[in-house]
Amino acid sequence: MNFEKLYIPIEAVERFTVLYQILSHAAKRYPNRIAYCQPEGKDTRSEVTFAELKTNVNALRAALVARGMAWGHTAILGESSYQWITAYLALVTGCGVAVPLDKENPVETVAKQIRHADVQTVFCSARSLKKLQKALPDCPGVKTVVMMRTADAPDLPEGVEALFMDALLEEGKAILAERGDAALPEKVDPDALAVIIYTSGTTGANKGVMLSNRNIMGTLRGCARLLHYPRTSISVLPINHSYELHAHLMSCLYCGTTVFLNNDLKRMLPNIEQFAPEMSCMVPMMLDLLVKKIRKSIADSGKEGTFKATARLSNGLLKMGIDVRRRLFSPVLTALGGNLRMIICGGAALSQDTADFLRTVGITVYNGYGITECSPVAAVNPLAKVRRHSVGHLLPTMTARIADPDENGNGEIQLYGENVMLGYYKAPEDTKAVFTEDGWFRTGDIGHIDKFNYLYISGRLKNLIILPNGKNVCPEELEQALMERMPYIKECVVMSDEAGTGIYALIYPDPEEMRARGLTDPAQIKAFMQPDMQAFNRDMPGFKRIADFEITETEFAGYHDHDRPAGGRIRYHH
Repeated sequence: MNFEKLYIPIEAVERFTVLYQILSHAAKRYPNRIAYCQPEGKDTRSEVTFAELKTNVNALRAALVARGMAWGHTAILGESSYQWITAYLALVTGCGVAVPLDKENPVETVAKQIRHADVQTVFCSARSLKKLQKALPDCPGVKTVVMMRTADAPDLPEGVEALFMDALLEEGKAILAERGDAALPEKVDPDALAVIIYTSGTTGANKGVMLSNRNIMGTLRGCARLLHYPRTSISVLPINHSYELHAHLMSCLYCGTTVFLNNDLKRMLPNIEQFAPEMSCMVPMMLDLLVKKIRKSIADSGKEGTFKATARLSNGLLKMGIDVRRRLFSPVLTALGGNLRMIICGGAALSQDTADFLRTVGITVYNGYGITECSPVAAVNPLAKVRRHSVGHLLPTMTARIADPDENGNGEIQLYGENVMLGYYKAPEDTKAVFTEDGWFRTGDIGHIDKFNYLYISGRLKNLIILPNGKNVCPEELEQALMERMPYIKECVVMSDEAGTGIYALIYPDPEEMRARGLTDPAQIKAFMQPDMQAFNRDMPGFKRIADFEITETEFAGYHDHDRPAGGRIRYHH
């Protein structure tokens, strides 16, 4: 089937194989446009244009080459800033291998990753210096620390040199003035290792995903055929994550999008209101926060009835091709700066109710799917057509197949294409384990692909519950169905018992809603839920029905899929 009608026409991006080409394209096409804007204290901002960004990247490249620092492994530790981005772009454009680190990791993890990645230099922000200072005694390979956004001399272990990014930039500019492009690295190899990004991976333990420029450009080129970003965006996710770094910040370079770098999650909503961006990249939890804010503003105004009536009118007009959402819901959108109209969402399962609510008020959610090992995007809903419940259309640079599909077409999603990683750093056996014999990457996710090349996720392979009758059950599918059917469920976990006798659920209800109903005791809450659970089971196939459930008074804090016992089995007492 021809999918060209879903694609944005081919532009210069089709020729690009390395990130430096994206940077050069942006500097040439949008030289005086602001590339990145960031807070400096409470009341001031600083910014850099696309032309200035390229100048700074080249200056840093020249300085690193002149100092003999351009061929090692270099970590970057700190909050989002255009200095962080400058360091990253300099490294991946011929000056070694970049190793983005999570500033929220404990000292022990930071030290472990620095050692594992054979890091010799660390670019560090002032706010992350204390953590690095505690890690350095266990990192004998580190010889240099480059301080970003500060000129204060750090206290470092003996033998570790302190440099300052601002000084390196001035040094590099002087070298370029004297020697020109001869001071820069030679042509960048698109297939050479450029980045090591640490992730839990599909097989559990923390691993270093190795990406090349061609891998990353596979994502940027693919995304550019399905999406085009507007003039302004806000960055709210951790910059060391491949989703934010590549699918958002690097893609914004190509589109000439000005990005406000939010460096504190506590300031996310105020900064959205103040900066008034047109788009952002978020995870579902953040979308839930936006919806909560909107609903609260509606409730506080006492106009919930008016809102529902307006929503019915707006949705009816939309079906006829008449879009007046932004005019009708202007007061609601003003609380989000007034311009927000587009959100790329990934990283976890998205509630369709959340996406539908935002669409109702004029904010379209483009749900996507990816994994760090795929640089990281494999699919995203395109501008041309968003399909409800789908995690998106496969990128033109990516091919997918479903292994061993069941009667509904669901099986393990396996991927092949430019985006797929080189492998795990210093872990050949782990690398071998996630590739099939014919070279396809095993995602570990279960889903299917429709005839239009849209992808749908139903669960994780390792969480799959296999019942004695041979039937397979994806617990995530039932968890989502329970929360959609019973909105008062805040969190739930669906599993089987050790004997495989059936499906059971552990439910954490919304405590505020339960108190509002006068329910405080778990036994009372369970009795209240029983009729709804019975109705739910009547609509489910026999093998997917919930045999029994329990109420927990504790949130599943820190619970992740990789914590779930293999096969979805638990000791369940009933």
